[in-house]
Amino acid sequence: MANTSGINETINCPNGFYFGDPCYALKEDLYREWINWGEEREKKEGRFCNDGKFVHDGKEIMLVDSTAYGDGCYGGNHASYGVDAGCLAVIPLEFCDEEKNFRDDMGWVCEEAHEVKLVTDDTGKFRVYVDDECMSEEEVETGDTEEENFDWDDSLDDTPEDEE
Repeated sequence: MANTSGINETINCPNGFYFGDPCYALKEDLYREWINWGEEREKKEGRFCNDGKFVHDGKEIMLVDSTAYGDGCYGGNHASYGVDAGCLAVIPLEFCDEEKNFRDDMGWVCEEAHEVKLVTDDTGKFRVYVDDECMSEEEVETGDTEEENFDWDDSLDDTPEDEE
């Protein structure tokens, strides 16, 4: 399992937010900075660590945590979440790249201002709480491969058959 500790963080999203895999939405320059942030933390913590609250140039860019089993497709109340970067994130829309077409069934998009809380745990459960005005909540289970909402994509396995 990739997810080891969990997070409990809140982020302000003045123009709305995206919840899903950051590789589908985050602006490319910020995506690269996030990868660099993870690599720098790896030097200090001994493992690639790109989870938590990512802050760049004094701005809170996103809340992010690893799924329990990395890539796959996970179901929720608001959307199905395809995962190719091994994580899910809450990202204010101002940091999303419209050219990535993230609005096309790539996650949950809310276009109203909200404070959003992301709570994860070591079992791979993601809970997204949106302020009381919206009264909306999302729960995504990424840790139970027996769940009907887990869909492993064997095409993502990079090991050629003759090497097995």
